[in-house]
Amino acid sequence: MKLKPFILFIAAVFIGLLSGCAPSDVEIVSETDEKQYQLAQDYKSQGRMEEALSAFHRVIDARRDSPESHFEAGYIYLEALKDPVRAIYHFDRYLQFKPNSPQATQVRQLIETAQKEFARQLPAQPYQGELDRIDLMELVKNLKQENDSLKRDLIAAETRVKQLETALGQGRRVTTAQTPQTAAVQQPVTVQTQQTRPMATPNPASVPRSHIVQSGDTLSTISSRYYGTPSRWIDIYQANRDRLRSENALKVGQELRIP
Repeated sequence: MKLKPFILFIAAVFIGLLSGCAPSDVEIVSETDEKQYQLAQDYKSQGRMEEALSAFHRVIDARRDSPESHFEAGYIYLEALKDPVRAIYHFDRYLQFKPNSPQATQVRQLIETAQKEFARQLPAQPYQGELDRIDLMELVKNLKQENDSLKRDLIAAETRVKQLETALGQGRRVTTAQTPQTAAVQQPVTVQTQQTRPMATPNPASVPRSHIVQSGDTLSTISSRYYGTPSRWIDIYQANRDRLRSENALKVGQELRIP
């Protein structure tokens, strides 16, 4: 019976110790209440940036989560020490801890500023290289458009050549079908015409003609007008190579030879 008061005393002490170790009674110090964080802010207000940075790093090393110290360290690296690479690292760490905080937008802008500062510090004038790259991209774009245009012109030219070959093939078949007698009759007439050309009246069909280009004209439509077929556009083009850069380079009011 004499041991009972002692046992009760030991039990009371044990219960007190358990209650004192309960998580609800443990006081957690916030990051901004850390002594090193407050010391770092004092150094920063005095302009002692390197000492402030060291104190912020001590908070980062001591705590598993220290977004505010990462932010302050990144800002010092960017603005005071001109070290954009380390600044980007600490700003990224801040965003890992507080991606949706009201300050997150500002931190992302600071990361962009640090990236530009890093590019500015690179040798060989990277911004000039960027301008050159933009110029080259514009040149490539223009060349691609010109290439596409040339492809379309090539397809159109191949189609016209096929039409011309078809028309020439039909003409050869007609010539082959003529009898030797007809050819014999034609030959003297041709010789006589050549011999008497200075004395004869010119044949209007054989005299070179000209055409003034109107709005909507193409070599095919001009060929249809004078020859009754669009396939002789190439004859008109060949007769005016000194005036036309290509078969599509017609200008309103331009005079063309019609062979």
